[in-house]
Amino acid sequence: MSDNNRESVFYYSRERRLQRASEDVRAMNDGQKKRRGLLYLFGNRGNIFIFICIILIIAMSGLGRFIMARNEGLRLGGNTLALSIVREGEEPVLVLVKRAPRSGEIYVGEVDIIVSIAGDVQNELEAFSHRIIFNPVDSETFTVPIPFQGNDFFVILITSDEQRAVRIQHP
Repeated sequence: MSDNNRESVFYYSRERRLQRASEDVRAMNDGQKKRRGLLYLFGNRGNIFIFICIILIIAMSGLGRFIMARNEGLRLGGNTLALSIVREGEEPVLVLVKRAPRSGEIYVGEVDIIVSIAGDVQNELEAFSHRIIFNPVDSETFTVPIPFQGNDFFVILITSDEQRAVRIQHP
């Protein structure tokens, strides 16, 4: 008989194979399923690390959007307003910067501004009112001189549809 016609013989011992197998394979062979939490769910530690990184990136993105929305400024009629108090000589001046959004509805028209000193409730509060007009432009800046001295002011903005109030302090 030649070597080509001879059949190959394989020796297979299930017991020897299981002795060299991992603990997980032996447990599966015995009919027991061993669960190891996240490692069982994701397969290996690398996949767990990638999953945690994805969760952290999503959380940081959400936190960043939240912080940006808080620092964006006051919203009035779809417009974003940035209010500040500056000094021109001895006179305090309210500076209002209006920015229109890229899309969506915006308020165009009259805005009444009421400024008062934030102080003791017992004393009579001084108040000053002024009217400005928002135009249909992307950005505009308004300066309103305040006729009384102080570093801490309440500003109320009133349109035909809504009203916003904010406290502004000059450093």
